[in-house]
Amino acid sequence: MVRPALEVADILRDHGPALARAHPGKLNWATTTGYSDFLFAAFLKNTGLTMSKVPYRDTVQASNDLGEGRIQMYWGALAIVRPQVQAGKAKLLAISNSQRAPDEPDVPTIIEAGFPALLFDGLVGLFGPRDIAVDVRERVVADVQAVASDPAMTTRLVAAGQLVSPGGAAEFAASIEEQRARLAATAREMDFKRAQ
Repeated sequence: MVRPALEVADILRDHGPALARAHPGKLNWATTTGYSDFLFAAFLKNTGLTMSKVPYRDTVQASNDLGEGRIQMYWGALAIVRPQVQAGKAKLLAISNSQRAPDEPDVPTIIEAGFPALLFDGLVGLFGPRDIAVDVRERVVADVQAVASDPAMTTRLVAAGQLVSPGGAAEFAASIEEQRARLAATAREMDFKRAQ
């Protein structure tokens, strides 16, 4: 039985933190190294929860350990954890993007689940040299947008857990800057210092 998204959100909001509070330091978590580390650590600090982080170099191993019960929470790419979900060994609790995943329409977004501090849209893009000619850059953008608009490609990307939203260079740069500012604010909140 698939629970309605709002019911799942209520369970997450009401019981997830309660479970962590009932077992401080006994529950483990893992994330993909990077932004999710910062956001989840800040979330734990701001909610007064204590969980132990288990560092992984291999996200597939983290997903496998989630399925085997060695860790209790994993935040990573949907495509990585999907095999554990399909095998009935893990449950998707929320999507950290601002939109629901098209192939998981019953899974709430992190905002719908009641945890807006964990919102973070995943970005995938192409990078080139700083001095790339504008006409070359625009040709690459047009080619990527054409491929991403192909229904066969969109179907494959959605099946891999991706949200397809091909934009231009300016939109991508603005999204990166927005995320950089958010991560910098979280780092200040956590009192992280820049390495000297």
